[in-house]
Amino acid sequence: MAERWRQEPFDLNAEQLPQSLDNLEFRRITADGYFDYASQIILKSQIYYDAPGIALVTPFVFADGRAVLVARGWVPADQASPQAIAQLEEPAGAPVLGLIKPSQAPPNGQPSTPPATPQSEWFRIDIPAIQAQMPYALEPAWIQQLPETGRPIDKLPIREEPMALDEGNHMSYAVQWFSFALIAGFGYIMFVRYRERLASRPQLDNAQVTEPATQVDPVLTQEQAPTSEAAVQKELEPPVPV
Repeated sequence: MAERWRQEPFDLNAEQLPQSLDNLEFRRITADGYFDYASQIILKSQIYYDAPGIALVTPFVFADGRAVLVARGWVPADQASPQAIAQLEEPAGAPVLGLIKPSQAPPNGQPSTPPATPQSEWFRIDIPAIQAQMPYALEPAWIQQLPETGRPIDKLPIREEPMALDEGNHMSYAVQWFSFALIAGFGYIMFVRYRERLASRPQLDNAQVTEPATQVDPVLTQEQAPTSEAAVQKELEPPVPV
């Protein structure tokens, strides 16, 4: 992934997209052209950090007449009026840089069916269905636009930050997973020891505890013995006549 990210961006003006997009995953895509805001659509029910909103999807037209759909970013629902959206146009002449994404097919294997009339609101980027209302041929994939260098994170439309793919991140992930393995191993050992102690507890509970025999204090016996003997002898002596 890191190697693809470091590659030069795939130039969509100079090269045709391959049938399989597997080799372009995590590789940046660039294109020159202009946005056709008159044909822009929005994706409804888009959630960003638990906040409802929409996503702006705008055709980007090349000089040869082809076009590609570009997901420009997310807009909160309370700022998604047509008047507010009109203020979110991109700088004229700026190239597009993003990641290539496949068309989003309908669920449950249903075929892509173009609507009877053009629609401005969609739930997914279903390119075969959207193609019917576009005046130019669309590329079979779409671009998720990346934030340009220095773009404020809260600038509308909000664009997803790219994943940082470098050797430092790989090392960080390796250290994290090694730590998780150590914690899991230590926890397993403690769990086994706990089960062993739990299994031995019934034997201790059922064991008969024998009370030790009461021991006679030898010192006390020796002190009491002369006293008892003298008392007996006194009782046996005859009375002294007066």
